[in-house]
Amino acid sequence: MKNIFTIVLLFATLSFYGQDKKVSFLNLVGNNIQVPRGCQAQSEYELQACDGTSIKWDYYTEDMLSAVFDATISAFAESNSSKTEVTFTSFGGQLKGYKFKMGTTFQYFLRGTIKEQPLMINLGTPKDITKSDDLDGFLSLFFDAAS
Repeated sequence: MKNIFTIVLLFATLSFYGQDKKVSFLNLVGNNIQVPRGCQAQSEYELQACDGTSIKWDYYTEDMLSAVFDATISAFAESNSSKTEVTFTSFGGQLKGYKFKMGTTFQYFLRGTIKEQPLMINLGTPKDITKSDDLDGFLSLFFDAAS
C-alpha cells in the first residue's frame, strides 16, 4: 500500500513538473482579455512584443499613483523632448497621460481609474495613436477611444 501511494505521488509530481504556466487571459481590473494568437503574456498584467507592441499595467493607491506617474514622466522628459498629452478611454474609465516618440516607436504612459481602481498603463508601440481609428488589432480590446 505504501508503494502504491509513493508511485501515485511520483506520477502526480511528474505530471505537473515542467509544465509552463501559460497565461491565456490578461486581467485588466477584472476584465478578461484573451491573449492574441501568436503572442505570449508575461503575466496577467503584461504582454510583451505582440506585433511590435507591449503593454503593462500596475495598480496603485491614488496617492502612490500620482507619485509614481510624476516620477516616470519626469524621468522620460529629461531624455526626450517629444512629450505630447493624450487621453484614452478603457472600460468606461478615462486615462490621461503622455506620449513620447523614441526613434521609430512611441511610448505611452497613462494614468486613471477603471472600476474605482487607480492604475498606470505603460504602452510601447510602433503606432502613432492620435485618434480612435488608430486602435486596431488587439489594442481595441484594451481601449475604446483615443485622442
